[in-house]
Amino acid sequence: MKHAHRTRGVVGILLAFAFLASVPIAYAQGSYPAPIDLYVNDFAGLLTRQHAEQIRAWFAELKRETGVEAVAVTINSIGDYNTGDTTIESFATNLFNTWGVGDKEKNNGVMILVAVRDRKVRIEVGAGYESTLNAAMQEVIDEHMLPAFRRNDYSQGIYDGARAVIQKLTGKWPEGRAATSSTSAPVETRATVTSSPRSSSGLAAGVLVIVGLSAATGAAAFVLPRYARYRRRRCPNCRTYMTRLDEASDDVYLSSGQKLEELLETVDYDVWKCPNCGMHTLHGYNRWRSRISPCPQCGFRTLGDTRATLETPTYTSSGRDRIRRDCRHCQYHDEQIVVVPMLVESSGGSDSGGSGDFGGGSSSGDGASGSW
Repeated sequence: MKHAHRTRGVVGILLAFAFLASVPIAYAQGSYPAPIDLYVNDFAGLLTRQHAEQIRAWFAELKRETGVEAVAVTINSIGDYNTGDTTIESFATNLFNTWGVGDKEKNNGVMILVAVRDRKVRIEVGAGYESTLNAAMQEVIDEHMLPAFRRNDYSQGIYDGARAVIQKLTGKWPEGRAATSSTSAPVETRATVTSSPRSSSGLAAGVLVIVGLSAATGAAAFVLPRYARYRRRRCPNCRTYMTRLDEASDDVYLSSGQKLEELLETVDYDVWKCPNCGMHTLHGYNRWRSRISPCPQCGFRTLGDTRATLETPTYTSSGRDRIRRDCRHCQYHDEQIVVVPMLVESSGGSDSGGSGDFGGGSSSGDGASGSW
């Protein structure tokens, strides 16, 4: 009996701790971004003007010919919106349902979501498809999007993905000529560690296992990337242990674009040099808290953007914003005027049919995801 009382006491303390730990999260909930366009919402500024216009034209034609609503969305990170979502899957499903993508009766919407700092991509499909498109959307991500993303050519990857999605939905490739892909210096990315929850026959044991796994996962997520970066390395030429150069010494081996990336704190480079034969290797590590994006022209993460309001939207007219994108390295410049939808009175009901002019569709969480 005493043992049972102690067990219940431990369980009670752990459950109370879990409850209290969850309270700040519940009160810290933010909001999802509002759509500014029916077809392309490039919040992260990843798309070139040509690619954005072509995707918008494709999706508009898709809706006219088939009634299917498709939208491409880019964000920097799901964490920027403080919604409580911890995965791109839950964020995509909730964003899809908040906007109401697709026909309300057919639930036939499709959303391409790219979270560039999270290095995640998700294609969310409407509930009407159930799981019939999951394999096809996974193929789109793996074969048409990730190859471009891995060379930091995000605009090309989204363009190719949008084109492939239409082919999977209609059976034919839409017409359009892709712009020339850009490449960048190779960047070595940090490893990530995930774990799956395990079941337990006892409640107390189950709680303890979950707490233990959470602690272990947190520790591994911190330790493993540091080990991958700072582990001892042998020279690929003579097998002698190499030396990691300090920040002042490694600048000799960096290009002007790489030096600027370090100055802007978008990429941190390590140079390892062999003391025996003089060979060196270069490794880059992205700093994903930076809002500076890869340049579509030179490929370096030196592209900043600014947004200015030209006309403020009202309840009777739409507005206009100007987005300027400038590269600090190659002087690339691009400007885009986007239409901001006019303000809409909230109906206050759960059957309002989504935001803006979307059809009020919903998703039950089907689709496919990828990372790079």
